[in-house]
Amino acid sequence: MTKRAILIIGHGSRYEYNEVTIDEHRNRLENRGYENVYIGFNETSHPFIGEAMIQMAKDGIEEVVAIPFFITAGRHTIEQIPKKLGLKDNENDTYVEFEGRRIMMHYGDPFGDDPVLAEIIRDRINEARTHRKIGILVIGHGSRLPYNKRTIEITAQRLMDMGFDNVRFAFNEFDKPCIEDEMRKLMLTDVDEILVTPLFISLGDHLKNDVPTKIDVGTSTGRKERPEGKSVKVKYLQPIGRDIRLTEAFVTKIEKYYGVRE
Repeated sequence: MTKRAILIIGHGSRYEYNEVTIDEHRNRLENRGYENVYIGFNETSHPFIGEAMIQMAKDGIEEVVAIPFFITAGRHTIEQIPKKLGLKDNENDTYVEFEGRRIMMHYGDPFGDDPVLAEIIRDRINEARTHRKIGILVIGHGSRLPYNKRTIEITAQRLMDMGFDNVRFAFNEFDKPCIEDEMRKLMLTDVDEILVTPLFISLGDHLKNDVPTKIDVGTSTGRKERPEGKSVKVKYLQPIGRDIRLTEAFVTKIEKYYGVRE
C-alpha cells in the first residue's frame, strides 16, 4: 500500500503564534485518524519546507498532499513554495525527488474565496459586539498580486449579504484603501462601535505592531473620539487561523486527493 502523508505549509514567523496555530490543526487531523501529518515553514520557523520533505523521504513517504495554510495565493504560494517542494512552474501534481526517493506531490490551494472565511468572521463579530449600530473593518495583508485584494473584497461583500451594514475593507500594505482612511470613514458614520477583523491566519509583526498603530487603539479594545466629542468603541479582534472550521477545510482539501475516510 502507498505510504501517504499530509504536509501543512505555514508562512513562519519570529513569534510562536504561527507555529502554535498550525500544530493545533495537525493535532486535530491526527485525532481524526490521519497519519503522517507533517509541518513545514516557508521562512523563519523550523522545520523549513525542504527539511520536512527530506524527513518524509527518510520516513519512506511515497505520496504527499501539500496544503499552504495561507489566506490567499501570492508570491509565497506561487513563486517560492513550489520550488521548495521540488515543483517546476505551473506543476501541481507530479513526481519530485528528495534524498533519492521519488515522491508523488499534490500541491493544493490556499483558502482563497472559501465562504468559511466570512462565516468565521460573522460569528466572531456577533460574539464581540455590544452595540446595535456597528461598523466593520475587514483587514487584509495586501499584495502586489491581485489575489489578496479579491478575497478581502469578496469576504466583505459576503458580510454585507449576511445583513451587516457599514462594512469596509482595508489593507496593511501594497493595496488600497489603507487602514487609516477606512477608519476615518467609519468614524464619520453614526455607528457606536467599530469591530476591526483581520483576515489573517495568526498574529505576527503586522498584527502586533503595524495595525494597532493604524487603528490607534492598541491591541484589543479602546475608544476613539469624533470631532463632535462623542467617543466610539473600537474592538480589535483576533485572527481566524485557530478556528476548527479551517480544520474541516483541510479535510476537504485532503479528500480531494485521498478520498473520504471510512
